[in-house]
Amino acid sequence: MLIASLASAQTVSDALTFGQNNFYGTARTLAMGNAVTAVGGDMGSISINPAGGAVSAFSQFSFSTGWSTSRSSSSYAPSYDPASQSAVYDGKFENSKTRMTIPNIGMNLYFETGERSGVKGWNFGFMVNRSQTYTSKMGASGLEGHTSMTGALACGADGMPGNILGNNNMFDTDYPWNSICAYDGGLINFNSDAGTYYGSAETVTPPATPADDYRYEVLGTLRQNIGTTTLGSKNDLVMNYGVNIDDRLFLGLSMNCPIVSYKYSEYFNEAVQDPDEFKITTEYFDKTASAYVKGNPTSYTGSTYKYNYIADVSGINLKIGAIWLPTDGLRLGAAFQTPTGYTINETWYVDVESRFLDAAQNANSSSPTAKSSYSYRAPYSANFGVAYTLGRNGMLSVDYELTDYSIMKFSMLEGDEYVYSDPFYAVNKLNKLFCGVSHALRVGAEFRVLPSVSLRAGLNYVTSAERHYTNSEGDQVYVADYDAFFNDYQNGTLSIDKSTAKYSDDKLFTLSCGIGYSSPGSFYADLAFRHSNLPDSYYRPYSNYLNIVSPAVRSKHTLFDAVMTFGWRF
Repeated sequence: MLIASLASAQTVSDALTFGQNNFYGTARTLAMGNAVTAVGGDMGSISINPAGGAVSAFSQFSFSTGWSTSRSSSSYAPSYDPASQSAVYDGKFENSKTRMTIPNIGMNLYFETGERSGVKGWNFGFMVNRSQTYTSKMGASGLEGHTSMTGALACGADGMPGNILGNNNMFDTDYPWNSICAYDGGLINFNSDAGTYYGSAETVTPPATPADDYRYEVLGTLRQNIGTTTLGSKNDLVMNYGVNIDDRLFLGLSMNCPIVSYKYSEYFNEAVQDPDEFKITTEYFDKTASAYVKGNPTSYTGSTYKYNYIADVSGINLKIGAIWLPTDGLRLGAAFQTPTGYTINETWYVDVESRFLDAAQNANSSSPTAKSSYSYRAPYSANFGVAYTLGRNGMLSVDYELTDYSIMKFSMLEGDEYVYSDPFYAVNKLNKLFCGVSHALRVGAEFRVLPSVSLRAGLNYVTSAERHYTNSEGDQVYVADYDAFFNDYQNGTLSIDKSTAKYSDDKLFTLSCGIGYSSPGSFYADLAFRHSNLPDSYYRPYSNYLNIVSPAVRSKHTLFDAVMTFGWRF
């Protein structure tokens, strides 16, 4: 469950985003479903198993190009009382995004030793292999009559002094910038009589008796439009070294430097259907008069909230691997990748705008561009593979991969200091509790139909790393639920039973196919297609409040990749 971002990337969702791999490499490895741990011999296979560079007794250069198309089909569900435990999704909003890609480029040099036994050859390679593509676009729209983003922002602002929000240096405070922008941009107001905030889409009802509280309610209908866009990629810079021992055992070591470029944006707009239902009197802090001032009565007509986030991420890890041929035809492979140490440099900012029937009261606000840097430890992984070659007619290959996401951890950069507490304590706690081990099964096949033409196919099945629990009250607790009541779980007011841990049923299914041509000389060319059915995603534009579950968007995602590889052996 992805809640709209309100600050920087330090969430479980973003830890998984940067930590997960979806290897591309060359068209041959892609067509075979990347089931190449025990195969080797291809530039793309080196990212899976570094021993693959020493398998072929020749040098080679390869270059790959292609495109990725992401499609989403989204439905909108309005807010509901959590007691009903039901959300009704309606509508079908289609979106797509296409980007050109360069999944692979590199060279692998093989040197013979001239020995008849022992180390017969060794290789050195340098390449860039793509390990993830971030391409998605989602949008949906629907009618909402119980909650508003302005109300959620008002609840998030409670406890902040209104006169600070009205000052010129308000962004120098420790308060959330989205709440500051919401106040400065007219989305929320301060009720000086009650000492609380309320949304511009809410009607204020004074208490009927001294024992009652003020009531803030959305009494009309809003048209809400929601959208997100993600762009970027993760490419591994690979330096590989391998040895060939007796043409039976191949060993390899790689130093990998993943480079991530990631851009994410959110867009939320709401517009009233009948302005007469949203008559309000705004109240703001007048810096000149140093007092709260009420504006002229008017009607709230709508608002827009935008969030933009950019991350530049670089890291390093080591990978060791082996391929063994115990008998003719049978191949066994294994590889282990250490945890990746990343440095994340991020920037983000918020834009808001409010609209009223009295245009003179329209307002907007933009935060400064925030910058931060910190470290992130991504999970380790282990690959095991078995393949059987059918002479020169083809092969069958099966891989199993294990990745432990529970070790993901954020930390301060070396040299940075924090005075009072670890700022990453909460998210690291969530990572450890709600992320576990993901399992992947990859199956690939290659058959030579002509002396120079091969057909290939592959299948991937990947389980989710996310898990949930049952708490002391018998309710299912997901990461967003635990995070919303984090202090209650920490002080023991609420608790979870760790023995009830269950993994999400979300699965990733991928089908691939391709064709390859190998000339009698040095040239070869491969073409591959891959279609991925991604798990459904659920997105909430703002947090739950007033004991009501906020609107949500459910999206079904597919990803189509096409890759063409050209290579030369020498």
